[in-house]
Amino acid sequence: MGERALIVFCGLLLAVSAFSVDITLPFFGRISAELQTPYPLVQASVSIYLFGIGIGQILFGPLSDRIGRRPTLAIGLGAYLMGTLIALFATDIGGLLAGRAVQGVGGAAGPVLGRAILRDRYTGQALAQSMAIAMAIFSFGPIVAPLIGVGIAEVGGSWRAVFVAMGLLATALLAALLRVPETLATPEPHATDPSVMLGNARAVIAHPQSRYFLLLAMMAHAGMVSIIVSVPRVYEVQFGITGALFALLFAVHGVGIIVGQVANHRLIGRIGAVPTALLAALLMLATLIAMVALGATGRIGPYSLSALLALFAVGYLIVLSNCSSMALEPHGRIAGFTSSFFGLCTLMFGSVVATVVAAATAGRLVPWALALTGMVVVCVIALRRWTRAH
Repeated sequence: MGERALIVFCGLLLAVSAFSVDITLPFFGRISAELQTPYPLVQASVSIYLFGIGIGQILFGPLSDRIGRRPTLAIGLGAYLMGTLIALFATDIGGLLAGRAVQGVGGAAGPVLGRAILRDRYTGQALAQSMAIAMAIFSFGPIVAPLIGVGIAEVGGSWRAVFVAMGLLATALLAALLRVPETLATPEPHATDPSVMLGNARAVIAHPQSRYFLLLAMMAHAGMVSIIVSVPRVYEVQFGITGALFALLFAVHGVGIIVGQVANHRLIGRIGAVPTALLAALLMLATLIAMVALGATGRIGPYSLSALLALFAVGYLIVLSNCSSMALEPHGRIAGFTSSFFGLCTLMFGSVVATVVAAATAGRLVPWALALTGMVVVCVIALRRWTRAH
């Protein structure tokens, strides 16, 4: 497999989580009705999936440092496939949530190994640019997943058909893995020892650059997960929109991600990763101010909201992508563990914050947008401080 194909493969690994979440978004109401369960419990399937990814992150990174990237990825994708089958045949919300948890643990191998493989191959600016390309591929998840979900559910006659699609994705990635080279140069036989893992965690936290951008990425990721968890409810409560129309409107938001990552790849080479992230955060802040103003005056509709979310999306993955590169870059020797630790912290924090925000705002646009504004303000201040100091 060539270098470009390898970056594409890593992008697809990063996309597993977004695809697996977004493909279910148009069907929260239908799942709630069929399983006779409250809507918030169906929303919790997203948080539980992401929580499972957080748990899996800390397992697969050290394991990949010990036995290699390829066998670890095979184990993770196999577990993801098993969780998919559990959810597919679930007869109540408990079974669905259990399947999503197992899916999440196994699916964690995708983003962990995607980041680790890129760090094995690249450093510095090259790492940031390859990460931007992989993130651009990742961004197709929010665009195509809800649309695929609608199409599959219509053809298959049930929301359960979307889990068939997830199973096919896992199978395709396992087949592609046969052509992926092993990128770990020197295995670490003690990488999974608790004492070694604790020492590695201390090393990551002790490094000023890694610590700073890990904390910043946690805040940026909370904003991203909040969109995934809350947007379906916002469209339903504010505008009565669900199903296929919601999938189309949500896909517009994904276009913004692609535009952002194309711009990110170019701007990194000109002004650097952190100044690019600062520009992106300022764009996000301006978009949210407009969203709050239009929402408070009652002058926002579903299409204008979709356009604003697309503008917001231009920025948020730039911030997350560049913070990822800055946090991982100093730790090439323990790239697998660092990727795991990064994923654990960002996903756990993001899942908790997004769940709290979703419950507190209950689909109300203005309170939800104000919560996002607070997160973005923190990002702007932190990025501005770093650029001034460096």
